[in-house]
Amino acid sequence: MESIRTFCRICEPSCGLVAQVDDGALVKLTPDRDHPVTKGFACHKGLAAVDLHHDPDRLDAPQLRAADGSWSTVGWDTAIEHTGSRLQAIIDLHGIDAVAAYVGNPTAFNALGQLHTTTLLRTLGIRRAFSSGTQDCANKFVASEAVFGSSTVHPIPDLEHTDLCLIIGENPRASQASFFSIPNVLGEMRRAAARDARMVFVNPRRIETPEKGIGDTVLIRPDTDVWFLASLLHEIDLLGGFDEHVVARHGTHVQELRAFIATYSADRTAAVTGIDAHVVRELAAAWVATPRASVHASTGLNMGRQGTLAYWLVHMLSFVTGRLDVVGGNLKSDGFYPNARAGAGVPEQGYADTEFGRLRRGSLPGTLLSHAILDSDNPIRALVVVAGNPLLSIAGEHRLRKAFEQLELVVVIDIYPSATSELAHVLLPSTDMYERDDLNIVNIGTSMQPFAQYTPAVVTPKADRKPEWWIAHRLLQAMGRTSLFDGLADGEQPDPWSKWRHMLERGSGLHLADLQADPSPRVLPTPAPGTFFEQQVHTLDGLVDCCPPIFGDAIERCHQLFEEGLAGADRRADGELLLIHKRDQWMHNSWFSNLERMKRKGRERNPLGITSADAARLALTHGDIVEVASAHGCIESTVDIDDDLMPGVVSMVHGWGHAASPRMRVAASQPGSNPNALLPTGPGSFEPLSSQAHMTGIAVHVRPLVSAPTQPPS
Repeated sequence: MESIRTFCRICEPSCGLVAQVDDGALVKLTPDRDHPVTKGFACHKGLAAVDLHHDPDRLDAPQLRAADGSWSTVGWDTAIEHTGSRLQAIIDLHGIDAVAAYVGNPTAFNALGQLHTTTLLRTLGIRRAFSSGTQDCANKFVASEAVFGSSTVHPIPDLEHTDLCLIIGENPRASQASFFSIPNVLGEMRRAAARDARMVFVNPRRIETPEKGIGDTVLIRPDTDVWFLASLLHEIDLLGGFDEHVVARHGTHVQELRAFIATYSADRTAAVTGIDAHVVRELAAAWVATPRASVHASTGLNMGRQGTLAYWLVHMLSFVTGRLDVVGGNLKSDGFYPNARAGAGVPEQGYADTEFGRLRRGSLPGTLLSHAILDSDNPIRALVVVAGNPLLSIAGEHRLRKAFEQLELVVVIDIYPSATSELAHVLLPSTDMYERDDLNIVNIGTSMQPFAQYTPAVVTPKADRKPEWWIAHRLLQAMGRTSLFDGLADGEQPDPWSKWRHMLERGSGLHLADLQADPSPRVLPTPAPGTFFEQQVHTLDGLVDCCPPIFGDAIERCHQLFEEGLAGADRRADGELLLIHKRDQWMHNSWFSNLERMKRKGRERNPLGITSADAARLALTHGDIVEVASAHGCIESTVDIDDDLMPGVVSMVHGWGHAASPRMRVAASQPGSNPNALLPTGPGSFEPLSSQAHMTGIAVHVRPLVSAPTQPPS
């Protein structure tokens, strides 16, 4: 038995693991107890990846779909030549904008896959690019670019020293933090609480209570974070909590910020956010009285209609009160490559006029994908999907299915035959994380304790799977474009690592060859105060923009939505409920939907969480089958009484709805329901500033279909 040091590539901490390999086969994954940063921590999701590696339903060889819908297995040469010729024919006949791409979440955790998928798209000239980012975190990049002049600047809490931490839209009990890379974040929060640091969660579902020993939750109505933050800043300003020296020296448009928050007193926002004014005022007083205070926001904040403005105010809470770039406040991490300059951009130059209006350059709104196929004057005719399942992860499954059926060519590069790949014409099987070499890149700039680690491929790829970088360059070669395979002598192998090698050496003086020779993690300096304003701010004038002019239309929209929120109280009294996406410690998007071990003990469904009071009002009991309907779609689910929810709020776990994935046998046998079918699509379904989809606080009505036998809640 051989032990090989490696690391997990499911979420951002990149926890150290040891792979047990017997006769070339991956047998087991265990936590790396000698890892200097993750120190033996690994969650059950990371350890379950061994089951994913061995899943018999994985894609093993390239497949082509015939006109009658049947699949045939072919060799790579045939698959690549077929795909390249089909793509080129569509480009020749209809132009490059007839070809689009969708890139999924796992690519962010794949150093070579991320780099060379981008190379593929840029070399071909594909402009219609969609990604999971507009369902996840697109708002954060836009807000940071506008405020700091760089999309890659995301200061994180100094959790080791903070005395008060405000945590918005995050559930560390179900998943690790996002844009805050820290192994065992719950353990770190416990340690902070043990030294009397105050942890305050702001969420529509109760995450923590004093009895659990970490902190408490302020329940907030979903999709109202921007007004809570505005009211908190308003009350802090009334208390004299702005650091006038800091804002005068390092900030601009401070009066415009003050004019915005002046509209939102705690008394005025209470009816919309559901947070009593005295709670906001107490938090404001605590913040002013606590020099070492910090703030973090995650996906719950991102997925509202105003994620960019909300994240802007997160930055402002830290900056204008003097809690940015200080011990115990928010600090900027660098890791092995200082990335602020690489992310520098001018906000006004980040947009382009399209047939669907003015849109953010880069990833187009995922909720416009079906419209770009069905409703465009120049429709998409071919789609390349890399490590994603847009049919389930984007809103409007029924419309997307209709759109995909219209496409002349769908190419899917993935590890599984997903619902999306059932509508594909070409399936190209990619390696999993233990069948490829890699570098921990995802936490550059957000790690509490940065480290650099290379991992070799733990095992040789099973069957005929290939890494994404290889597939990308073989396609480029087949289409007559520049590729890594050009000019190689017989027996010579391409080098896909050149860019990362350069970044390592330039950023931290590390050499990839040394990491490859010894894949032990290299610990890097922790975030430290004192240089943020000189090194991390890349606005044109070198100042933190406290109210970026590019936010003008969004601010007017914010005021309008607030007035609509005040008027919405009558609708809520009429039985309207607000749907949120719930995080689940047994799921990660749809990654683990086909693993038996993640479906045991009643986890074979994704029920509708609802409070006992709301259930009683609707004459529902635990286990009832219900219809959940929005203005955009309708699904069936079962009732799960959950009194951790705020009254008027219901929740469902995403990543389900696999009824149309017959080759994923476990997932198809326990498909659950796809809550994304309830989300809006098309114009108005995304935040104009960032293209971030509106995925939380969706108005729904629930009615019983079948009553369950009398039984207590589980």
